Parts: sequence; C-alpha cells; structure tokens
Amino acid sequence: MKFESLREQVYNKSQIHSVQMLRGIACLAVYFVHFFSEQKLLPASKLLVKASEYGYLGVQVFFVISGFIIPLSMYRNKYDIQNFGNLFKRRLVRIELPYVASIALLVLLKLIEHFVYRNKPLDLDWTTVLLNIGYLNVFWGKEFINHAYWTLFVELQFYLYIGLFFGLITNKNFWIRHVAYLLLFGLNYWWVGSLFFHSHILIFMVGIFAFQYVIRIIELPEMLIGSAFVLILNYYWLSQILHLDTAIPITLATIFAIGFIFFIKKQISVLDFLGKISFSLYLIHVPVTVALLPILEPYIHRPSLILVYRIGVLISTIGIAYIYYRIIEKPAMSLSRKV
Repeated sequence: MKFESLREQVYNKSQIHSVQMLRGIACLAVYFVHFFSEQKLLPASKLLVKASEYGYLGVQVFFVISGFIIPLSMYRNKYDIQNFGNLFKRRLVRIELPYVASIALLVLLKLIEHFVYRNKPLDLDWTTVLLNIGYLNVFWGKEFINHAYWTLFVELQFYLYIGLFFGLITNKNFWIRHVAYLLLFGLNYWWVGSLFFHSHILIFMVGIFAFQYVIRIIELPEMLIGSAFVLILNYYWLSQILHLDTAIPITLATIFAIGFIFFIKKQISVLDFLGKISFSLYLIHVPVTVALLPILEPYIHRPSLILVYRIGVLISTIGIAYIYYRIIEKPAMSLSRKV
C-alpha cells in the first residue's frame, strides 16, 4: 500500500523528498500571488494571472508541512519536554537569524532605492523595523514591513505549542490524545485572528495526523477520519462563521498537500532545488522583486515583454535566494545543530 511506503521512509530515516518538493511548490505559489497578479500583463498571460489569485494557498500548504515535519523531526531527535529550552534555542538560530538578516536586506534595498531614485521617499518607520525583529509589532499595532513575515509569527507559535503538547499527541492512549486536541481546539475560542496559530490549527492538525500515522501512533482509518473531521470543521469555520469565500480552495489545497506528501515518490530536481532554498526565497522575494522590477519595467509597454521581463526577475530572484541560502541560511542551519 502506498501509505505504507512513507512509513518505511520514516523508519529508515530517509529524507522525505516529497516534503521538500512540496515546499518548493508552496513557495512559488506565494511568489506568484505577489508577482503575476497585475492585470496589465493581460492578455499575454491571462491564465497565469488567474492562477496567481490562488497563490495564497501556498501558505496553507506550508502549515500542513509544518504540522507533519516539525513533530517528525522532534520524534527522530527523541524530544522530551525537558528539551523544550533547547528546541526553542535551535528555532531562534535556525529560523530567526535568517529572518533578521532578511530585515537588514530589506532596509538596505530601500536605502539603495532612495539614493538611486532621488524622488522616491524613504518609506521606513524605524520603530516598526525594530519591532519586527521580535514580532513585537503585532502587539504594538504596527504592520509587518514584509507582508510575508506574518506566517513566521504563526509558525513560531506552533513551535511553542508543539513543544508543550508533544508528549500528549504522541501518547498511544486514545483518550489522552483527544483531550490534547480538545485543549488545542478550545484555545481557538480565546484567540482569534489570522496572526494567531489557533486560527490555523485545523490545517496544522492534518499534518499532525499524518505524522501520527507514519510513526504508528494511529492507523489509517483514524488518520483519514480525523483529517476529514478537521477539514469539515475548518470549512464550517471559514464559510459559516467568518463568511469567507476561501473555504473550498483551502480545503482542496490541504488535501493536495497531504496527498503529495504520501503519494509523490519521484524526485524532481527542479522542485527539490526550490524546496531546499524555499525559506530563503520566501524571506527575500518581496524586497528583491520590488527592487528589481523598477529597473526596466517602467520603460516596457508591451504586455508580452513585461511578462518576459518579470520571468527574468523571477529567475534572478531565485538566484539571489540561492546565494542567500548559502551565505545566511545554511550556516544558520549548521549552527542550530550545535546548540
């Protein structure tokens, strides 16, 4: 059975290439929503522009991936609640160092733009910049200086909760696990808002059920029933409580994500590469794109040439993300293993 093959990869401690490739797809999806959404690209790329409207679903895919791979990594490293401090320290080094470096890059690019294009004002609130470093802007009512950053704040909360609840969700006792779920779900009624983990917990739970299955805490029926239940609950929450029209796309994206993890076995080099640098690309794609587009695009008037130029900027941004990965993210990864 194909479901079993993922269990075998976990048992053999093999790298799960489907997860890495899925990261690449999710990051490109998010990039596209920022990149190809302008109508002036029509009619040269009507399908591309239409597809880019759904790029936000890449964020939901990232949440499924985190729900699966973060507890799996903890399980492989024999995590115990006594290691909570070390878990958080590794997170600070692995994720926050590249994050802070990307803030510095954003500020640098804005300063360069300001001095190169003399008539362009310096659009920086230094208080907001400093508050962004520790996500304190959320509590001071300030914006994220890069709108891609909000998901990192959600992921940080997930790290905290999974560190505290790990022993409960990996317990083989059915009732202990489900009390833990109720505790997590119950918290959703106290903190509601897109910037809080609780608002996305049902999407994370699909990944958690997959994790529980591959380490043999639960079997296939419980994984499928649990996933179906939280997806129905999430659909109801989005459509009936919040009255959003994203309920169906988010449900389909979540199903796609978990299906990709389980059933895609063939390693595709391009997606594997994009998955490897996905975090770096996610961090820097907005400021780098904003810096590169004004160089020539204002002088191009044919939609087809604008599209070609934007694809060139996309490729250039991927190249810059690879450099960022090598000089910033990869050393942070190595350093986090030593913490």
